[in-house]
Amino acid sequence: MKKKMLSALLCVVTAVSMLAGCGGTGAENSEKKASGQEETLEFWTIDLKATFGDFFNEMIQQYEKENPGVKINWTDIPYDDVQSKLVTAVAGGTAPDVVNLNTQMTLTLAGEGALVDLNKEATEEQKSIYIQDLWNSAKIGDSVYAFPWYASPDIMFYNKELFEEAGIQAPDVAYATWDEFFEACDKLKASGITPLGMDTADSGWLTNLWMSALIGTNGESGNEWMNTMYPTDFNIPEVEEAAEMVQKMFQEYTTADAIGGKYDPMATHFFNGEVAMFPNGPWMIPDFLETEKAPEGFYDKVGIMLMPGNGMEMVPTPGDMVGATEKEKIEAAVAFLKFETKPENQIKALEMTGLQPVSNNLEIPEELTKSNPLMAQVLELQNRSNLWTKSGILVSKYNRYFFYGITRTCIW
Repeated sequence: MKKKMLSALLCVVTAVSMLAGCGGTGAENSEKKASGQEETLEFWTIDLKATFGDFFNEMIQQYEKENPGVKINWTDIPYDDVQSKLVTAVAGGTAPDVVNLNTQMTLTLAGEGALVDLNKEATEEQKSIYIQDLWNSAKIGDSVYAFPWYASPDIMFYNKELFEEAGIQAPDVAYATWDEFFEACDKLKASGITPLGMDTADSGWLTNLWMSALIGTNGESGNEWMNTMYPTDFNIPEVEEAAEMVQKMFQEYTTADAIGGKYDPMATHFFNGEVAMFPNGPWMIPDFLETEKAPEGFYDKVGIMLMPGNGMEMVPTPGDMVGATEKEKIEAAVAFLKFETKPENQIKALEMTGLQPVSNNLEIPEELTKSNPLMAQVLELQNRSNLWTKSGILVSKYNRYFFYGITRTCIW
């Protein structure tokens, strides 16, 4: 698989190199504009249509209405096909003007000069609307190659009935310290309730979230380490302390099948009221209403809080990039991405798809508060959190440190 990906990336790089400098000339662009010819932007996404089709279609229709003379041709490509199609398009001179890519291809194409530096194209006012960590997540050197499109915050869900059964009053925002959090775990355990959902199989997603929260809220140095895109030193006190606490969590506060457990069975434990607290993102909220996954009425039993110390992990996503080469198409593509991510459309994406905004301090619509109070609460908590970020590369690195070193000592 790695060899195939490397081969595809090398093909893209070769094709990009061949096409460097082949954008339209100023004369060609002027003739097009003078003739009143419609400007068509090719917009590619990866496997988004099933979930986000209504949002994109409505957003594109509104943009074309407000910008006569510009047509957006949206193409959604299956994940397994995107590399081969991108290689073919780039080699044929038909690369998309706007594209949503994974991190690896973004870094590769940006390094070859195939993407537009949005740090130069975006105004200071435009840059200021985004959460700074998200804007910087697509930064290489002094250049930024993507407009943040959505945020991936991780929070803590809890079962209000189980808390009440244990005589625990949940905090409005978060436990002030991890000591308070573990006191609540002890109370739950004393009442015969398993406190936490955890896992180790596959990416060990849930345990990743617990550990990164323990590191990221452990003072300035821990937060700085979590905000380092490519950390090299894992033998620091904050990481070692977090590993020790996670070991304790495995031994004392989670289910017997957590070691070796996959995500889905662990989620079922939470749905069935078998664990009291469960870390995850807001994309889990719709599951609370699906009777195939959770008992009827489960949504009303769920509460939300931040990690102790007002922590919220914000996993950066590459966002949407500009691959256009002609000056006028670059300008049109940047204008389209500004429209896509303006505050009104961030809220619309939240309402229609559950995508979390990439800006803080947005006004929460009253209708959302009524129709989906948990989602509205996530947005409110996002405004009150201390954010840190984590890249997918970082996840894989500390998986190797953590799961192959620590969990072996946790098996009873």
